[in-house]
Amino acid sequence: MLSTTHSLASALIVSRIPSPFISFPLVIIAHYIMDVIPHWDTGSGLTHGTKTKKKAIIDTLIDLAVAAMAVFLIFQLGEKFSIKLWSGVILGFSPDLIEAPALFLDYRPFPIKQLEEFHNSFHRRLKFPYGLIPQLFLIAIILLIVYFT
Repeated sequence: MLSTTHSLASALIVSRIPSPFISFPLVIIAHYIMDVIPHWDTGSGLTHGTKTKKKAIIDTLIDLAVAAMAVFLIFQLGEKFSIKLWSGVILGFSPDLIEAPALFLDYRPFPIKQLEEFHNSFHRRLKFPYGLIPQLFLIAIILLIVYFT
């Protein structure tokens, strides 16, 4: 999943469930559940050599910028800054961040290798642009929940 999709889902969870003792674990669980949905993400192709690390880094930085902008516009605009919201958002894509040393630096010490293997066991991938369709559907559901509940 793109960081944008994970971030919006995380922001929704944190904004609707006030207790971080409940919302933060749910954010992590949601990350893995969402990764089961067939998708494309900015790291797709790195492990198979069909994408360069430079291209993946650029795509990832763009995705993170879009994620931050979307969360800000939908959940934070006109509101007092929420450290809980932004912490939940970062936590929501943290399983992907943990894989960064493995993907970009080929550095896989314990426990990064085990976390990467666990995370990858959830992934179901589709090629671009087909892997964006399920994510656009999820984002649409998130927006419907935000604006109509």
